[in-house]
Amino acid sequence: MYKKIVIILLLSEARQQIEHIFSEPEIIGIIYAVMLGVIVTILSFALCIGQLTKKSSLPVPSSPPEDADSSVETRNPEKSHS
Repeated sequence: MYKKIVIILLLSEARQQIEHIFSEPEIIGIIYAVMLGVIVTILSFALCIGQLTKKSSLPVPSSPPEDADSSVETRNPEKSHS
């Protein structure tokens, strides 16, 4: 069966090439633009997902030290001289 199809295709007249409205450099530019658009879209989705799933670090409040007796000279220098 495949031999018949091949013989029919060989005996049939040659197909004519379709004329394009764009030149070859324009087609290459369009292909590159589409590829760039797809890559930028994928990267922007990845960035957004990364920002949404990032753990937010809460700022740690700074509190004065618990043992205030050891820092007497910084709080009241006159008292340490007497």
